[in-house]
Amino acid sequence: MNQISTPAIRLCVICVVCAFLLGICSEVTKEPIAAQTIKTQQEAMAAVLPDCTYEDIKDAKLSDNVTAVAKATDNSGNAAGFVVSCEVSSFGGPLDMMVGVDPNGTITGLRVLSHSDTPGLGARSTEPEFYGQFNGMSGTLAVDKDGGQVKAITSATITSRAVTSGANAALQWVSENGGAY
Repeated sequence: MNQISTPAIRLCVICVVCAFLLGICSEVTKEPIAAQTIKTQQEAMAAVLPDCTYEDIKDAKLSDNVTAVAKATDNSGNAAGFVVSCEVSSFGGPLDMMVGVDPNGTITGLRVLSHSDTPGLGARSTEPEFYGQFNGMSGTLAVDKDGGQVKAITSATITSRAVTSGANAALQWVSENGGAY
């Protein structure tokens, strides 16, 4: 009996100590992670709709893919458009992105904030060569393999379709709800 209980007690103590240390690490890193997330979002907003101030629309009607919306105002106080945050399903899991849309329903910028797609393939959605092509687009978008105007990333069509889907969700939100704000 002693042969089983002694190792079991030692293992239990090790587990308790590890859980305690993990809890401490979680608490210590919680605030820096939250601060970095806010900084990343602010930088993305400034990239997709530059030279504006942003105000979150708390009562925005959200859809399946649209997770948040901010109204952008230029330095003169005029409406500059919206920054729409989207989460879409991609090859490796959820893909978070922000899309800037002007009042005319034209994309001013797009950034992929996070993804779990394949490094070197789907991860290329974060490169300017890919997301830059969305600037100036409007209407319903599709990748070139589906007869559309968005040039898909080679060997990462699912990721390309996911980003295009997020851009479409943002354009649709502004088309349907932008006038209310």
